[in-house]
Amino acid sequence: MQPSPEREFERLYRESYDFVYNYVRCRMRDDDAAEDVVAEAYMKAARFFSKYDPARAKFTTWVAAIAHNCIHDHWRRTRQTTCIDDVPEGTLSQPDDSTAVDDRDLADRLLGVLDDAERDLVLRKYLLGYRNVDIAKELGMNASTVATRLSNALAKMRIAAVALEAQ
Repeated sequence: MQPSPEREFERLYRESYDFVYNYVRCRMRDDDAAEDVVAEAYMKAARFFSKYDPARAKFTTWVAAIAHNCIHDHWRRTRQTTCIDDVPEGTLSQPDDSTAVDDRDLADRLLGVLDDAERDLVLRKYLLGYRNVDIAKELGMNASTVATRLSNALAKMRIAAVALEAQ
């Protein structure tokens, strides 16, 4: 007997939530905003669950794509500009050598050197565990292009890591 769509969605939600949340969290860098975006993504996924086709993509991939769009919607809604004169003194300065950097902060800083497209590739590959051919298929690229762009992104992150170590 086939489970009801509600039960199936609930099962898939539980299986995919950690991956989707971590994907959004790495892109948003703000826990509260990430939770809001993830909730919005799953609400949209529930609303359009009847259109989900498991033959085209894994559920996690489908919801991550929805979440990706929700992130951009969030940024459009909350985009604001601030005059540099209004930024408190010291906000833009780097922490001194005595400041401990935890793994999450380090990951945020290293991902911060990447542009959106590079960050998206790195997160799909290393957070969500996608293969290059799967990423290429989703993004309409050649797998070797994905590999080259990932290699370049990792090189940028290595350079940033060396610079952080030197501080």
